[in-house]
Parts: sequence; C-alpha cells; structure tokens
Amino acid sequence: MSFQIWARILSFLTLFCALQVQAGTRTVYIHLFEWPWKDVAQECESYLGPAGFSAVQVSPPHEHIMWQNNPWWERYQVVSYNLNSRSGNEAEFADMVRRCQKVGVDVYVDAVLNHTTGIPGGIGFGGTRFTHYDYPGLYNYNDFHHCGRNGNDNIINFNDRYELQNCELVDLADLSTSSENVRNRLAQYLNHLLDLGVAGFRIDAAKHIPSQDLAAIYSKLKRSSYIYHEVIYDPRGPVEYSEYLPYGDVMAYDYPRAISRNITQKNISGLLHLAQGFPRSEDSIVFVTNHDLERHGDAEILGFYNNRKAYRLAQIFMLAWPYGYPQLYSGYSFGSFDQGPPLTSDLKSHPVLDNGLNCLANWTCEHRMPEVAAMVNFRNQTDKAFYVNNWWTNGTDLLSFGRGGLGFVVMNLGGQTVAREFETSLPQGEYCNIVSGSYNPRTKTCSESFEVDNRGRVHATIQPMSAVVLLKTSPFKSKIK
Repeated sequence: MSFQIWARILSFLTLFCALQVQAGTRTVYIHLFEWPWKDVAQECESYLGPAGFSAVQVSPPHEHIMWQNNPWWERYQVVSYNLNSRSGNEAEFADMVRRCQKVGVDVYVDAVLNHTTGIPGGIGFGGTRFTHYDYPGLYNYNDFHHCGRNGNDNIINFNDRYELQNCELVDLADLSTSSENVRNRLAQYLNHLLDLGVAGFRIDAAKHIPSQDLAAIYSKLKRSSYIYHEVIYDPRGPVEYSEYLPYGDVMAYDYPRAISRNITQKNISGLLHLAQGFPRSEDSIVFVTNHDLERHGDAEILGFYNNRKAYRLAQIFMLAWPYGYPQLYSGYSFGSFDQGPPLTSDLKSHPVLDNGLNCLANWTCEHRMPEVAAMVNFRNQTDKAFYVNNWWTNGTDLLSFGRGGLGFVVMNLGGQTVAREFETSLPQGEYCNIVSGSYNPRTKTCSESFEVDNRGRVHATIQPMSAVVLLKTSPFKSKIK
C-alpha cells in the first residue's frame, strides 16, 4: 500500500483518536530514529498527539563526528555537548520540545554518557576540533579510563566486569564516570536539556557504566525526569538489571526475541508467560525491534521488512498485553549495517514529511500502519483494567483474552481461517475490529463488525495470521453498517 493511501488512513485515524484519547491516558511512546527536529515537531502535532502517544524518543542531539559515508553510529560519538547535530540546531530542538509538549507528547533524549569518540580526531558536525582524548574546554586525557588490557584498552571479555566498565567499547574513549569533573560535565549537559523542557532520558550503553556512577550523576539533576537504561542483558554476564532499577527503568532486551519466537513458533503458553524472567512490568520497557536489533540480520527479530504479518501481530499483542511500557519504532530503509539516514546536500537528515504529511523516501514511517494508532488507543483506554481475563486457547495456534470489560483480543497464528464463539466480558453491543484497517471513523462504518450478545459472547471469523480487537469505547459500538 502506498504512503499516499496511508496518509488518507492517517487523517481518519487522527480524527478517531482525537475523539477518544483523554489527557493523562497515554501509555505508549515512539522512537523516531534519526528524524530531523522540525519533522518530529510536525509529527507530534499531526499524528502523535492526536493518536495519544505519551512521548517521542529522539536521536542524540549533541555534536557528533562526521565519518565516511555518514553512518548512523556517528550520532553516538560525542564531540561536544553543543546541540548541533544533523537533526538540527538548538533553536530547532527547543522549538520541537515546546511544540510536542503543547500537544501532550513528552520528549525523551537518547543520552550518550559512557564515552566520546572512537576515531583519532577530526572536526565535529558543528565545527569543533578534537582528538581521541582531547576535547578543548570539555575533557582531556585524565578524564578517561585507560584500562591497560588487551594491548589496545578495548573490551574483549564481556563477562569481566572490570573490562566491561573500564575498557573501551570498540575504541570509544571511555569516560571516567567516577571522576567529579566528568560527572559535573555530564550533569550539566542533562540539566541543559531539562531546561529546554526534555522529560526523560534513555541512557545509552548503561551497563558499561557502574550504576553508582549513574546515581551520582542523577543526584546533580535540577529536577526529576523519566530515566530508562539500555542494559543489553546477558544471563552469563556480570551485570544484572537489578543494579539499575533503583535509579530508573530498564529496557527488557530479551523481550523482542521472546515475542518473536512465541508468535512464529505458535507457542501459546510462551505468550501467556511472556514476562517470565523479566523485571517487573512497572520497571520494563518492551519493544518488538529497535535501531540496533533491526540491523543485525537476526532472523529471530521481527521487523518492517522481515515477516511483516508476524511483526504486525507482535505489535498488536505487545500493545494489548498488560506488561511493560511499550516503545514503538520508526526508521528508514537501508541496505547495509552502517548505512545512515537519507541526507541533504549539507549532510543534514533529509526531511521526512512533504507538505501533505506523506512520508518521503527512504523513511519507512511504519508507526503509521493503520492498526498502530488503533492499538495505542486500545492500550490507553484499557489502562484501568491492567490485567487479563477470559483467557482461552485451542492449545495450538488460536488464543483470546480480555482486558476486563473494556477490551477483547483474538489472535490466529495459524494458516487456516477459524470461526468460533468466544466468551468476553464486554457489554452487549456491536463492535468493529479496530485493527482490520477497513473502518472509517468519519462515517462510523466498518466492514468487519461483531455482535456481543447479552451473555458476553461473540462469534468471530479470524483470517490466518490476523487479529480481531474489540474496544468498549469504540465509536462503532452500535449501528455499524
């Protein structure tokens, strides 16, 4: 389907969500990877705010290196804490934060605190000259770890805590976060972002920083903020999620593989116990893919270009299932691991949206798939029933569950169409399948409607690898044609 058609669907969805979402009931956020600040602001106003997203995570805003062919990982190499990146300058960043906040969308910044650059030297995006261990007016040689291991100070043994937190990750100059000077510099950067209205931080490479060092940095922040940590968990490694939980949430890094395995292998029991072994729901960020995972060619990671039917079902399940704080993702098409975003002639991120709010090539805008806004609304509206009832499965490839008396979900993971009766806790009435992509909020018509009888039962026909999602507050509750 073309993005021109997506745009027309989007206009309907925007109206739908504007009618449905109330202030305070926002439970899902989105990572707009490498988007320019001007486009993030526009997307907040035209889509994210009306659709009920809680927040947007943006790429690191600091000045970064410029490398051959401008790979995506340039953004994760700090030259200075000036807000001058290929996404835009400080004025554009501040304007984005204000505009997003105005429509109820917080801004989370991807914060790089572990390191600076991994190259011998050069000139940053904003014109700052640097060498590997010398950043004039910011850091010098003594502000970095020099671990004395492996001949080049690089991490080789990721099961050794000393190496993991004192040596260099692929040559990235490792900041001595136990140093008071370093802590003050990092806190100064975060406080500046807070002054501009930023609401939270994703802490990049958090497991490479001792949790007590992060706690000391956070203690210098001038106000509270939402903090979550990138802890790529390895059960054989020395670092535990629990070390970071006193200071913020963690990204449940096994979740993407777990949800992918259970859906593609039709493991119904695995979906029922999906959160087993992860941190508590209130401590966990959950996601189906992200900018790192989608690049590694791991067949177990679902994505926009990898088994799209299963990817869509995984997102529907994640947004319907009462566990964690879901992060959705939107990036760009790429042909190699390193490939960066589309760029203009002056090496800035190319605009994402045209004047008609359509996505331009090669931005994917997968967050605009029609079921996404519907499921964000579903999670917002069922938040008061953050539990599962009416669980049922045929034991192989069909499952159903309710969210109290507010919502109901049926998923068919198999290859055959199934028709049967399901028991719900929904009030009697007529409902639309909000993820069918065939409804029209403007005219309140729907080509796939279902009747819940006075016993709470619904007879549904479910196509292969698809879902039926019913919502109590849907405008299609009655008189569907």
